[in-house]
Amino acid sequence: MKITLPLIRPFVDDKRLSEEVKKDFDNRCQIYLYKEEEDWESDEKSHAFELRFEYGIGKENFIWFDVDLNDLEMFANSLMKSIEMLRRDYSEVIKHKIKNGSPI
Repeated sequence: MKITLPLIRPFVDDKRLSEEVKKDFDNRCQIYLYKEEEDWESDEKSHAFELRFEYGIGKENFIWFDVDLNDLEMFANSLMKSIEMLRRDYSEVIKHKIKNGSPI
């Protein structure tokens, strides 16, 4: 299973990054979340989920991370609750933004 999240309008404040890397962020960034049960089942050091941050024109540049299942679940639940509260508390603003074609 692979879940993708495109990232838009990057802002970089790390002075250590080169202009070339910053430009790659402008071209395209996305996060892939992978579920890899086969390796996880048989390897005591593998995690079930991995996160890959990709950037650049052809997304040829990336950084891999293992993700702990408990941390991922807590993050996902918190994110869903936050989205739910935003939609509830700002439903009229969201309707207005959708009507005007503004980002939400």
